[in-house]
Amino acid sequence: MSELPHRVLVVDDDAIVRQWISLALSGSEFVVGAEASSGDEVEALIERRRPDVLLVDYRLDRSTGTELIRRLRLNGIDTPALLMTANEERGLNETTREVAGQGTVLKTGSGDELLLALRRLAAGTTSFDLRHPQRDTDVASLSPRERQVLRLVASGATNAQAAEQLGIGSESVKTLVARAFAKLGTSRRAEAVSQAHRLGLLS
Repeated sequence: MSELPHRVLVVDDDAIVRQWISLALSGSEFVVGAEASSGDEVEALIERRRPDVLLVDYRLDRSTGTELIRRLRLNGIDTPALLMTANEERGLNETTREVAGQGTVLKTGSGDELLLALRRLAAGTTSFDLRHPQRDTDVASLSPRERQVLRLVASGATNAQAAEQLGIGSESVKTLVARAFAKLGTSRRAEAVSQAHRLGLLS
C-alpha cells in the first residue's frame, strides 16, 4: 500500500499563487490539504485538517508570516512552517529561526526548489534559502526585548502602552527604545521604524 501524501496548508492572499503551488505539487508526494487567504483562518484549519507542513506567505493582509508563526508557537502549534517571499529579504532567515520556523523559500524559484524545501521539512530538517542576505551585525546585537519594543513602536504604541503590554515600567521602555535607536543609528521613531523594516527587524 502506498504512503499517504503529505498535506500542506497554504496561507497566501493571492489566489494565483495558491494555484501555482497546487500545480507545482501535482504528481508529487505533497497535496494542498487546505488553503487560507489570511492568518485569521489558520488555527481553525490546522485543528480541522491536521496538515503536515505549513507554507506561509511573508506579507499577509494584516500582519506578516513570521508574526503568524510566532502566534502559532505561543499557542502550542508546532507544525513545521516554511515561509515564502516574492523577494529577497535581509535578515529573514534569522527572524524565521527566532519564531521557530523551519525554512524559507522564494516564490520566484522553481517548483523543484519548493518541493525540495518541503521534503526537507517533512523529513524533520530545515531549509533556509541562502539568497536572503544576512542580518547586519549591529541588528543582530539587538536584544529580544529591544526588538519587541521596536515592533510595538512600529504599531504606533506609546511608551506607556508598550510598558503595559510588556509588563514593565515606562522608564524601562524608554531605556530600551534609546538603546535600539542608538544601535540603529537613528534618533526619531519614524526613522527607527523605517530602518528596522529595511533591516528585516520587523519581519
